[in-house]
Amino acid sequence: MDLIQEIANNKFLLILLEEKEYAKKLQEIMKSSEKTKTKICYVCLSKPYRDVMEDIEKQGFNVNDFFFIDVLSSHYKEQEPVDNCIFVSSPANLAAVRYAIRKAVEEKKCSVILLDTISTLLVYQETSSIVKFTHSILTDEKQENTKKLFIVLKNGAVPGKENKNLVKDLSMFADKTLDFK
Repeated sequence: MDLIQEIANNKFLLILLEEKEYAKKLQEIMKSSEKTKTKICYVCLSKPYRDVMEDIEKQGFNVNDFFFIDVLSSHYKEQEPVDNCIFVSSPANLAAVRYAIRKAVEEKKCSVILLDTISTLLVYQETSSIVKFTHSILTDEKQENTKKLFIVLKNGAVPGKENKNLVKDLSMFADKTLDFK
């Protein structure tokens, strides 16, 4: 499978990853996204921004190609503002996450949105809220030409039934579902 082609040909990709292959596949996804020569809005749902940025630097990516939205750090402690990240108060505040994504697309000119990992939101939200959140991002005309890459861990901390329901519901919106086995 040519991941660069999949990103180029689809506006909304739902990407299913096994936990043991997660790091390796995420790196492939980021390399393929980076080759689109655009700014990537990286929504940090499962790790704090500083950890993600450190990982990205270690893997040899140019951090200037990324703009981050961190939903975890401010949940624990007030964060000092930085140029390349918006800190959202809580992962449960999907309206604030949606607003931050819109801001990243409009002001930072991000043309790829990478949600890592949307299945993590099941810890804080019901499936229906996550589906509404996704729908609002997909139908926002300001983000019409933005590529959306939503990563789901198939076997993580979230109960299997809830995860399967989320995948089933999000698959209805996705242009394509990529299941890395």
